[in-house]
This record gives sequence, C-alpha cells and structure tokens, in this order.
Amino acid sequence: MWYFRTGRLALQPASGEQIEVERILAAARAALAISSFCAVQLSSAAAFQYHSLVQFLLLLYSGHAIALLVLLYARREASSRFIHAVHASDVLWPAVICLFTNGLASPFFLFFIFASLAAAFRWGMREALLTMVAALVAILGTAIALAHSPLAARIAQEVTLKTLLLRTVYLVTFASLIGYLAESEKCRHAEALSISQVSAKARVDAGIKGTLQATMQEVLRVFDGRELWLVAGERARPSNLWLVEKLPGTGEVVFTWRELEEFEAGTYALEMPEHCAGASWQENQSASTDTVDHEGTPLRGPQCQLSSALVRQHPFQRLLACVVSFSPHIVGRVFLFEPKLGGSSKTQLRFLQQLSNRVAPGVYNVYLLRRLRSRAAAVERARVARELHDGVVQSLHGLAFRLYALRTAAGVNPKQSEELLELQELVQSETAVLRTLIQQLKPLDFDPRHLVEFLAGLIDRFRTDTGIAAEFVCDVGDVALSPTPCREIAGIVQEALANVLKHSGAE
Repeated sequence: MWYFRTGRLALQPASGEQIEVERILAAARAALAISSFCAVQLSSAAAFQYHSLVQFLLLLYSGHAIALLVLLYARREASSRFIHAVHASDVLWPAVICLFTNGLASPFFLFFIFASLAAAFRWGMREALLTMVAALVAILGTAIALAHSPLAARIAQEVTLKTLLLRTVYLVTFASLIGYLAESEKCRHAEALSISQVSAKARVDAGIKGTLQATMQEVLRVFDGRELWLVAGERARPSNLWLVEKLPGTGEVVFTWRELEEFEAGTYALEMPEHCAGASWQENQSASTDTVDHEGTPLRGPQCQLSSALVRQHPFQRLLACVVSFSPHIVGRVFLFEPKLGGSSKTQLRFLQQLSNRVAPGVYNVYLLRRLRSRAAAVERARVARELHDGVVQSLHGLAFRLYALRTAAGVNPKQSEELLELQELVQSETAVLRTLIQQLKPLDFDPRHLVEFLAGLIDRFRTDTGIAAEFVCDVGDVALSPTPCREIAGIVQEALANVLKHSGAE
C-alpha cells in the first residue's frame, strides 16, 4: 500500500488506482514517442547533424515506451522501485535525445515537459519541481561534459545564456502550474476520501460510544496526531471528555471517557469570539496564532485564549481546536494535539473544521437513533407491564380469592383446607414476584432532582405489594446529580429489592 505522507493527509488510494495511473502515463508516453518518430521520418531533409542517430534513438525510445505499456497492462500492480526507475528514464531519454538535436534548443525539449507532468500526476508539486531541476541538470551536465568532444562540438555552441534562461523559465512555469493544479486536486481528493472514511465509522449498531471511538481514532490516524479530545456538553457547558491518544513507545491507540467534575469545566472551556469556530496554537502559547470561521475561512484580528490550567497540564508544540454543534443544545469542542499531516497549521485547521462539521451530523444521528430505540423499548416495556398488571395480576388475585373462599367454605375437611391454603399462598407469592417484574419493566423515568422522593415511593410500593417490612431513611434533603447516575442508583435499589424478595426469605 502507498500513502501521501510527505506533509499531506494519510491518503490510502483505492485498490488498482496506482497501476491505472501508470497505464495512462504509459499510453501518453507511447503516443508522444511514436508521433515524434513519425514526424522525423516524414521530414523532407535532415534537420539535425546526426539525423540517422536521432532516428535510431527515437525508434529505441518508441520501443521502450511500447514495452512499458505492454508490461503495465500485463501486471496488476506497480512497485515503488519500478515507478522511480520509469520516472528516471523519462528524464534520461530526453537528455540523450536533446544532446543530438541542438541541445537546449531541441524541439524534443517537450519530453521534459512530459516528465514534469508525470511527476505531478503521480505525486505532486514538489516532485514536479524536482523533476524540472533534474531535467536541467541532466541536459546541462551532458552538454558540458561533451563540450570538447568531437562528436558534440556543435552541441556545446548551443548552450547559450539566452537559451538556458528561456528553457528554464518554460520548465519552471510549466512545472509550477501543473504541480499546483495536481497538488490541489490530490488535496481535495485526500480530504474527500478522509471525510468519507471518517463518516463511515458512524454506525447505529456500534452505539454512541463505539461510534465516537471509531470516528475519533480515524481522525487521529488521518492527521497522525498525538491526542484527540472531544469535550461535549449541553448549553456550552463542558460535562463529558472523550479522549483518544497514542501511547508513547508502542504507538497503540487507546480510548477513554469520563464525566468532568465541576471544577474542571473552566479548564476545558473554550470561548470563541463572534464568527470564530476554530483556532490553532503554537509552543504552549495561550493566545491563538490562526483562527477560522464556520466554513473554514481564515479570519484576521480575533484571537482565542486557552486556560492557563490546560496549557500547564497538557504542554504542546502545535494544537488545533474547533467548535462543532451536534444540536441546538449540545456543543462539542475538538482538540487535536501535534498533527503531523495535512500541511500548514492554517490548512490543518481549515480541514479539521470542515471534517468536524460533516461528521457531526452522522454521530448525532446515531445518538438520536439509539435514544429513539431506547425510548421505543421503554414504551414497549411499559405496555407489557400495564397488560400484566391489568390482566395476569388481576386474574391471580381473583384466583387467590376463589381459593380462600373454597378453603373457608362449609364441608371442607382439614386436609383439603391445608392443600387449598398452600395453593393460595403459592398464588400470592407468584403475584408478588410478578408485581416486582412489572416494576422492573417500567422505565425509570423521573426528574433527577426528585431522586429522594422516587426512592421513598419505590420502597413504599415494595412494602405494600410484598408485605415485607421495609423503610427508607435518607439524611440528605436534595441530591444534585446528573440524570445518568440517578437512573443507575434507582436501578440498583430496584434490583436489590427484587433480590430481597427472591432470596432472603423475609416476611
């Protein structure tokens, strides 16, 4: 597998993409070589001092191009070593041909343009410029080396400052332009592929925790960063911290989550100026160096401030942060430490903002779907509980009364009365168990501020339904907890009461 990792995003091309690129270049190379050979063959007079030699070289070059084309269509993949060897030949062949066709003034100088185009097509702007430099070095080095050779005496005369400057300007201009266009296209392709790969990690069956773990790990891989945080909460108040980080030495990625304490909220808070949605920081500085808006456009003037506690507790060389809204009430802040890929800080920040904005709806949809499923299940359990209470429980009560009436009726002998009593007690016991099951089926839906009242009512219903002496004692008037621990506490108490009924033998 191959990646664009030299300052670019970690782009993993689709299977077969690399060999397809080489096949396209091979077809263009063959067409260029054959057309050049035909043009020389059809010329009416010898245009070059070594016309026959030029014909022979173009014939060899055409054969070389056709052989590469056939070889690439016969293979399923191309190795990195093979690609670099082919690229080197794309620079050396034009140098040799131009040597015998008026040097820098050669009409076959176009072959160097093809080499720069191939470099930009394969890799990007930097490689296209390096190819341009290599082309100039190759042709000048060859010409200067043979300047005093009898074979190339005329060639040495063609290496003039004027020709050199013109050809250099041509190559630099073309290599820069085609390199920039290719680099921009590869960058957009890498960003689009990265966004699709991260978005694909949002899966309903994985749940919100599994989805956040998968998406955050993928974002960290895309940027090759050290840590990635998601600080989320309602109404811009941080309450939860989701963290993905690489362990030093091993490179293993771990995922953790915890609720923030009240005193930690200020540490992870990030207040953004108006119209600002992201910022970057350098070298443990509290003031940001770059800021962007919600569309990723750079802003001038406004700065974002990090809390001194965060800078002190989590030192960094480069830090990116952006704000992402999951819903009107849920706001998240993404912190990315030490990103290595994606270009400059401005480019990284812009892409991080765009990536977060496009992935957030998918993550929030997973949250909503899981919540809807949970609510649907709770509604179904409540319906089953009502049907059991209104149907089966009432029938069991009626059966218990009938057994009581039969047991106390006249003419019932003691043995029959004892058997009827056992049946009556069994029915009453199963009725109590069923009532407990009904209570467990009912969703624990209550106001967290009324946890104490809910627990007191739960104990009272248990005492009434089972006849077991139970008392609720609480020394705290108000309990200030979030909904999640309140539901957990209520569930623990409910399960404890069920265990008392089943296993304690209490009366």
